[in-house]
Amino acid sequence: MGTGFWANFGELVLLAILLGVVTTVVDSVLGVVGVSAMIKKLPIIGANWTLVVSILMMAVLDYNALEYWGVTLPGWGGWGGYIGSGAIIMGMVPMKDAVISMIGKGLRA
Repeated sequence: MGTGFWANFGELVLLAILLGVVTTVVDSVLGVVGVSAMIKKLPIIGANWTLVVSILMMAVLDYNALEYWGVTLPGWGGWGGYIGSGAIIMGMVPMKDAVISMIGKGLRA
């Protein structure tokens, strides 16, 4: 992780951008395989699909955003950090959209 608030904020925004790309790719692959519609119809998983992809992305990257604040989530065999980090990254998507919009407006000024 970077040092300081802005470095951490930038990492979270970049991970939110990456989440959008990863979700699109996973949806495309599942669509080709023919299981996308089936997964989206599952009551809990389908409604929280972006969160599921975000948690899995954190596990694959072995990234724990909570470490910046010194937070550890014990138990679950180390999955607590991935779950918390995935939720944070998913929660950063609206912030990422606002940052991109702000940059776009600044370039037009």
